[in-house]
Amino acid sequence: MLTVVGFSSPPSWIKPYSVLSNGEQFRCDLARALLDGSRGLVVFDEYTSVVDRNVAKIASAALAKGIKTSKIPCRFVAVTCHYDILDWLEPDWVLDTATGCVSRRLLRRPSIELDIVRCERRLWHRFKTHHYLSGELAKNCRCYVALLSGGCKLLGTPVAFCALIPQHGFERWYRVSRIVTLPDYQGVGIGSQFLDALAELYVGQDYRFSITASHPSVRSHCQRSEHWKATSVKKTGSNRSRGRAVVSFEYR
Repeated sequence: MLTVVGFSSPPSWIKPYSVLSNGEQFRCDLARALLDGSRGLVVFDEYTSVVDRNVAKIASAALAKGIKTSKIPCRFVAVTCHYDILDWLEPDWVLDTATGCVSRRLLRRPSIELDIVRCERRLWHRFKTHHYLSGELAKNCRCYVALLSGGCKLLGTPVAFCALIPQHGFERWYRVSRIVTLPDYQGVGIGSQFLDALAELYVGQDYRFSITASHPSVRSHCQRSEHWKATSVKKTGSNRSRGRAVVSFEYR
């Protein structure tokens, strides 16, 4: 449920609630409310009132995605004084207490556009604390960053990072060493689209491209995709991730 609401940083899962940021606490509160009311109706007061407006929009999009894909089996009512999250939450009905009007809405979430560029490894310091394994990078890695583009007010903001390394013993084969999306932008598919875009780039240049992961959202995305093929499964994990299933996928 934490992953569904866009709180997908395992290092933060083991922190005390009191030390989390406002945005992280909000997503935890949201996950708890959804779990408690998963079989019926969930009413969430002061929805997004304590978080940055950009966090509010991304979190709303993640929530809407979870409900529409039936990962969250409930009816959800958001009570808020903010209009800016309507397009991102995509509600079926809106009651505006300022006008007394109830309306059926067919809203479409604004698109999220990204620029993907090569970057220097020093940019990793913004992302490494959110990765679930070591924060170290291999010396021979190629680094890429995803930047918000389009009409976004936060134009050029780094939101995701990926490091690739050559597959040992093979020519023209790269694998993902690290991929991280910042917590404020998790839950709307940025990481998976970033991963697929890099895979298409490399495979289109006659490279092989693979990833080995234990993170549930990465595994879920690759298992659903027609382009990723599982090549190895370790149900009990590896030396670095004992107890968690580890799956290797290759992009084809």
